Amino acid sequence: MATDERFRVVAVDPQLLDGERRRVIDLLCRLVPPAFVMEVGSTAVEGLIGKQDIDFAVVVPARRFEATRRVLDAALSRNPAQLSDSRFQGYVVASVLDIAVQLTVKGGPYDDFSTFLEALRESAPLRAAYNALKRDWDGRPMEDYRAAKAAFIEQALRKRREGEDP
Repeated sequence: MATDERFRVVAVDPQLLDGERRRVIDLLCRLVPPAFVMEVGSTAVEGLIGKQDIDFAVVVPARRFEATRRVLDAALSRNPAQLSDSRFQGYVVASVLDIAVQLTVKGGPYDDFSTFLEALRESAPLRAAYNALKRDWDGRPMEDYRAAKAAFIEQALRKRREGEDP
């Protein structure tokens, strides 16, 4: 499904970001208290640029995935643009910001948020390359940006698995 939505780099209002971050973390911790909830994406790493959005991951053991999905389904809207299977479900959160929640199975094929964030935090060149990618895609089609970003993340994760500098 083609769209004319464009990727835009936008500075984040720190007060708005902090308020929405607290609100969503509180919400998720109330809804799924045994789950591991973490902020992921550009706002989770100092010095990264983004599009004035916040992303969160909710990571649960496989045996709790369906029960957790039912709880989140009752409280949030599924993101129709994201994968929906037995190990991953994307959601959107009503907000003045673009806020997404990704539910995933611990140790599953989509449980790579922590690994990518760790790589970004440890590597100034990787952060610079990620920011350059975002600047290069500013104003261009969102679908194409997402594909380029996915390729970037996969390459960084592959290099990390192989013991190379990302």
